[in-house]
Amino acid sequence: MTPSTSHSLLADLSATWLQAVTAAGEMFAATAQVVGHRTTRMAFAGPIPSERDRNEFSLMSEEKKEAAAESLQAFGLGFLNLAMVVAVDTSSHVWATSAAAVALASSQSPSQWIERQTALNGLAADVPANPLRLANMAARVMQESLTPIHHRATANAKRLGAL
Repeated sequence: MTPSTSHSLLADLSATWLQAVTAAGEMFAATAQVVGHRTTRMAFAGPIPSERDRNEFSLMSEEKKEAAAESLQAFGLGFLNLAMVVAVDTSSHVWATSAAAVALASSQSPSQWIERQTALNGLAADVPANPLRLANMAARVMQESLTPIHHRATANAKRLGAL
């Protein structure tokens, strides 16, 4: 990995986490607003809520179930993809290292042995899955997992704020 690649991956990781933290902050603020609105509405509705209140309370329950299901699905698929990347990177690295070891063992001269030993050492020092790339992918999985909840919370905050 070159320094410029490392810098680019670190910049991507920073941007991804900044976006995720910003979205989480928006989600928490919207959630607080919605909870406050709905709690007040429940208190004013009393033991016999109006049709409008019953619809809102029913909608609240359905939205939570849907958002949780979508969030879990995004989380599961995201980490499945992440596991596949790790598996592919690792198996590719194992095959490349094995081929380099066989090439080293079949060296015909000292100079060829040194050349192949250097290649094998380079492979051994290389990380199969770049940690910055994996961290960036994990941050994106987290971001995608929170998107359904964020979407509903902010939409509800806008909708309920206008009532």
